[in-house]
Amino acid sequence: MKAYLLLGLLLLMVFSCGKDNIETRPKLTLKGVSSSTIPKGADLQVTFRLTDKQGDFYDTIWVRKITTRCPSSNFADSVLYRIPSDVPRSNNFDGEVNVIFQYAVALQPRCVRNDTATFSFWMKDKGGNKSDTVVTPPIIILR
Repeated sequence: MKAYLLLGLLLLMVFSCGKDNIETRPKLTLKGVSSSTIPKGADLQVTFRLTDKQGDFYDTIWVRKITTRCPSSNFADSVLYRIPSDVPRSNNFDGEVNVIFQYAVALQPRCVRNDTATFSFWMKDKGGNKSDTVVTPPIIILR
């Protein structure tokens, strides 16, 4: 009897490990940043994994930049990145998203010194579900 119970528990664990782990709400996972130090004139690329069970995510990724030394460089915006409309929205969506910040547009410190920034990202889906906020490690931006 104990052997059958143990076998049953083992089978339950094996089958439950194979379950689909994609959640109903969109999920962003930081895969990496192109560099932790951005020289003057260089761009920053942030790469994410995006998953969404229904594939009903909006095209907008919200971004917030918070700096440590130059508050006039901070922003919160959604215009900076939109997922192209030709990306297929399907059930159990699992894809990679690259967000590129141009130095002159979004990175350049608005003060006369180098700065350090973190970038926060989040998004929503048509069901009203909001992803967790993903934050980059500190990025040094040279002037």
